[in-house]
Amino acid sequence: NDLGIDLELGQLIKDPSSSFDMILSSLETMDPQKGMIYFSSFYVLAEILAIPAVPLLTASSGYLFGTLPGTATCLFSAAIAASISFVIGRTLLRGYVENVLADNPKFASMDRAIEKEGFKLMLLLRLSPLFPFALSNYLYGASSIQFLPYFFGTLLGFAPGTFAYVYAGRIGKALTIDSATSEPWYVYVGGMAVVVSLLKIAGDVASGVIDAMEEEDDAGWDGGDMDIS
Repeated sequence: NDLGIDLELGQLIKDPSSSFDMILSSLETMDPQKGMIYFSSFYVLAEILAIPAVPLLTASSGYLFGTLPGTATCLFSAAIAASISFVIGRTLLRGYVENVLADNPKFASMDRAIEKEGFKLMLLLRLSPLFPFALSNYLYGASSIQFLPYFFGTLLGFAPGTFAYVYAGRIGKALTIDSATSEPWYVYVGGMAVVVSLLKIAGDVASGVIDAMEEEDDAGWDGGDMDIS
C-alpha cells in the first residue's frame, strides 16, 4: 500500500501503540498534504473503535504537521468520527446503549438537562467530560440532543484540549529535532504552562456549571414528583 506497511485491523486494536508507531513513521516520509489525509483516516478509525492511544495520535499531529495545521486536522477528524459514532448510537446501537444507561442516574439527569440546554451543556461536557470522548459519542447518540447542537458543541468544546495535545507534540519536535533553530526551551515550557492552566480553569468552570445545572434539574424533577403525588 501507499504507506508501505502491512497492518491489519486486529493488530491495530490489540496493540495500538506499536501500530501507531509504524503508521507515524510512514507518515513522516510523505508530503504534508498527503500525510494529513492518511492521518485523518487513521484518526477517524481509531475514534470510532475507541482505541485508547488516540491522545498519542493527537500529540503526534503537532510533531508531524505543526501546531495550527495539526490542530485543524485533528478537529476535522474528531468531528467526522463524532458524527459517525453519534449516528450509530442513535440508530444501530440505540437499544443497546439505552439498556446500558438505564441504571445510570447521572446520565438520566444529564439527559434531562441536555433537552433544555443542548448546545451549552454539550460544550461544557466536552470541556469537562464525564465519559471518554470516543465512548461518549455513542452515549450522546442515545440522548435527547439534536445533531447540530451536538456537533458544534463537540467541535468547540474539544478544541482547547486538542490544541494542548498538538502543542505538546510540537514542543517535543522543537526541543529535539529542531532544537538548533527553535526558541529557547523555557519559551515552550512557559507556553505549555499557560495552556494547561487555562484548560484547568475552563474545566473547573465547566464542571461547576454542569453540577449546578444537574442540581437544578434534580430539584425540579423532585418537585414535579411531589406535585403529581
